[in-house]
Amino acid sequence: MDSLKHHVLFITVILLMSATMSHAQKTKVVIHNDLGSGLSLAYHCKSGDNDLGYLRLGVGGSGLFRFKPDIFGRTLFFCRFSWINESHYFDIYKQKRDREFEKFGCTNCEWKIRKNGPCKLNKITNMFDVCLPWNS
Repeated sequence: MDSLKHHVLFITVILLMSATMSHAQKTKVVIHNDLGSGLSLAYHCKSGDNDLGYLRLGVGGSGLFRFKPDIFGRTLFFCRFSWINESHYFDIYKQKRDREFEKFGCTNCEWKIRKNGPCKLNKITNMFDVCLPWNS
């Protein structure tokens, strides 16, 4: 009988998690071309489950995508950014980084892509002053 109780409890937990996931708020990632020098920005973003395809932003252009983060904190979107003869990779959304810290966390994540690396909108200062290096 204890085994049956455990199975019922397990199924109840799974159903509650599924209901929570279906109502979870979507996260939005906005990418701004801040390369300057009249350069367009090509980019290709992916996660383990989604390939967003090859996209291009003109000078000063912006693009965005939305998704529901994993309830277990494992969501990762990485992008390859290219211009002229340069190409760099960056984890544009890393749930453990972007959801847990007050200064850095977001559900509306905005990034300016610059030649020396991406800079994220800081929700406290409302400036793009959280700059990170490209992935190594």
